[in-house]
Amino acid sequence: MLRELHDTTAGHPLAGGHECVVHGDAGPFNTIFQEGLPVAFIDWAGCHPGAALDDLGYMAWTWCIQTLGNVPIEDQAAHLRELRDAYGNVSPKSLLDAMVEQQTRIVELETANLTNPTLSPTRLAHARRAIAWAESDRALVHEHRVMLLK
Repeated sequence: MLRELHDTTAGHPLAGGHECVVHGDAGPFNTIFQEGLPVAFIDWAGCHPGAALDDLGYMAWTWCIQTLGNVPIEDQAAHLRELRDAYGNVSPKSLLDAMVEQQTRIVELETANLTNPTLSPTRLAHARRAIAWAESDRALVHEHRVMLLK
């Protein structure tokens, strides 16, 4: 579905001179499933003109690489390969680098939010959880980089 979005919007005026339109938050938490298969994305608030690889890096992270859930790293690496092969035309290194960039983006964004005096305590707690999530998953990627590049 993500590749279809990118391919359909490549060169379209909605892409605003960028490569394509990106969802911006294409995680499993923003996906509708029917009979166990993804059929639609929801929550298009982060949709914007951008680079397909940035969107794919975020998807690779949120769908494939997680410190939570006790999924063996070998299985996570296999899921990452499946996603990369299904999307097509992306090198393992490029995808891994894009994933780390997205994790770093979340850490930086949410760290900045921690100093925003207008945010509620609930939103600040969300920022702290998001930082911890992105940092732990980024550390997992760095620790197992060689395996994830296969």
